[in-house]
Amino acid sequence: MRFKSLSALAVTAALLPFVAQADGPSYTYLEGAYVNTDIDGFNEELDGFALRGSFEITEQWFMFAGYSNQSADYRGVDLDFEQMNLGVGFAWPISSTTDVYGKVGYVQAEADANGFDIDDDGYQLGVGLRGRVAEQFELEGALNYVDLSDSGDDTSFGVGARWFFTPQFALGLEGDFGDDVTTYGVAFRWNFGQ
Repeated sequence: MRFKSLSALAVTAALLPFVAQADGPSYTYLEGAYVNTDIDGFNEELDGFALRGSFEITEQWFMFAGYSNQSADYRGVDLDFEQMNLGVGFAWPISSTTDVYGKVGYVQAEADANGFDIDDDGYQLGVGLRGRVAEQFELEGALNYVDLSDSGDDTSFGVGARWFFTPQFALGLEGDFGDDVTTYGVAFRWNFGQ
């Protein structure tokens, strides 16, 4: 897993020197997404929605929050999974169009199967690279770590690509690849700040 994560991050970093003249990444946005999650050893995939937002506090500091709700029907049992996070981040510009960023946050997760609830919480850490590779295209790669009190920890590699069909609105594809969990998504983002 570590080799795959480092290889994917290296590919993302290798593409960024070909950046065209464009604005740098914005950390003030709202985003809605359809997400699908495959868990190793579980025959059904979870799917649902995610809502995310970020707000620039200063030129380099930002706050972020997210909520996702996914479900599956497994042998007549309804399984619902909710997760929320809240935290802060810091972005280091390495060029006019590319940032390296770090994030730290609080995570809460809840699973429900026919009235049987499991609640857990913990923290998350992340480091990533975001950059405009053209006026309308942005790429992102991130290494993420989540540690929940009772459920254990997981390290994953996230990738994203966004097409800005206007300066404020973008469609994106995303993936998050962990040891036991893989999530894919399609997102719509509204940037309302620079």
